[in-house]
Amino acid sequence: MKTLGLVSFQQPKHRYRKTSQEHIEISNHLGRQFMVTAPDEVWAGFWTGNRWMYLAVVIDLFARTVIG
Repeated sequence: MKTLGLVSFQQPKHRYRKTSQEHIEISNHLGRQFMVTAPDEVWAGFWTGNRWMYLAVVIDLFARTVIG
């Protein structure tokens, strides 16, 4: 490697930082009462991600169908 002028490089170890508040408390407005009487009354949203892939979904809880 020295004769070819190549040098190895290693990334420094990732350090996790601790904050005073680890997460934000979000209130549960539905209280797991999913009995909806009409369409477009309650929507639920979910998102997930992994490296370069992300998925976001919005569901109408009356029809239990994906709307966005």
